[in-house]
Parts: sequence; C-alpha cells; structure tokens
Amino acid sequence: MDILIQREEAKLLPFCTRMEEIKTEFIIETVDFASEWFKRTANEYVTKYPEVTLTMSEEKLANMKTKVNELIRNSEKIVKSELENPDLWWHQKPHLHDSIEQYTQVADKYPEILDRAVRHALGNLGTVLEEFRFHVIASGNTGSYQEFWFEHPQDSDKTIPIYPHLLKWTEEMQDTIRKYNAQFVQAMKLYDEIQKLKEQKKRLQAMARWESI
Repeated sequence: MDILIQREEAKLLPFCTRMEEIKTEFIIETVDFASEWFKRTANEYVTKYPEVTLTMSEEKLANMKTKVNELIRNSEKIVKSELENPDLWWHQKPHLHDSIEQYTQVADKYPEILDRAVRHALGNLGTVLEEFRFHVIASGNTGSYQEFWFEHPQDSDKTIPIYPHLLKWTEEMQDTIRKYNAQFVQAMKLYDEIQKLKEQKKRLQAMARWESI
C-alpha cells in the first residue's frame, strides 16, 4: 500500500511543478496588464470628468499624476501582494473537495478566485481617484459618490479597494489560466486517488490492530 501511495504521489509532483510555473507566468502577465491598465484608466477618468480635471490647480494635477505613476512603477509589488497568496492556487494548498470548476473560464467570465484578486490589485487606483474627487470611493466611507470601489470581506471590519466594473483580461492571461486549469483537472484526479489509498491503508491498519488483540 505504501508503494502504491508513493507511486501516485510521484505522478502528482510534475503536475504541481508545472502549475507553479504557470502561476509565475500568470503573475508576470498580470503585472504587464496592470501597468497598462493603471495608465489607461487614469486617463479615462481625467476625460470622463472634465469638470473635476479643469478645476484642479496645476500643482494638484501634477500630484495626482505622480501618484498614478507610482502605481505604474509599483505594479509588480501590487500584483504580487495579491496573486502570491497560496489560498488562490490549488497546487500550493491541495484540497480534496475543491470544485473541479474553480479555474474554468466561460467566455469572459473568469475564475472568480483569481478575478477577485486581480480586481483587488487594480482597486489601488480607486484610492487615488477618491483622493482627487473623481466620483469614486474606495475607502469605504459612504457619501454622494457615484462609484463604489470597495468591498467588506465576511467576518472582517476591513475595507478592501476593488475595481467593480467590466474587466477584460488579456488573451495571454486567459490562455495561461486555461493551461493551469488543464493541469488542475488531472492533478485533482490523482490527488483523489491518493486520498482513497490513504483511507484504505488506515482501514487495513485498523483491522490489523483489531485482529492482533
């Protein structure tokens, strides 16, 4: 039984190694995506609300641009702080009863577990837009703002900025998660077999102990 378990675990290891490589690939692609997105979306809000932009002093506008550029420069740090979370990636915390659909993409509906993390990273722009009164609130303070860029996690008093609107990942990001999902589906089957073997081993040990008395 031990040999059988070791054999199946040896089969699982390459899947986990490959999934780690794919995770790294996805993070790199998301950093590039976020960097472009911060710049593009800031530009959109500057023109979406010209009455705000045109009433700002040169100094204030320059200050806002500096903060947006800081986000762009820190894209890697921001994205990694979200996507390096082991809870997002099955291969880092394998669970027997996880949904086999959790990394599946259907059209533009991305896996929620990862989409939320990407949106949290992008939500950092909301704090800048709120500071300069572009009709966005990311801090959780209610008011007369038109857009709410935050969420409250369950069982927590924290407020987390999040991008709430329609979001389209790059083709590279989508392809990478499809690759991860393909590995995940196969790895889950192997993991299930390993757990069944381990349970069988426990039952045999229990019976052997019973019969030895």
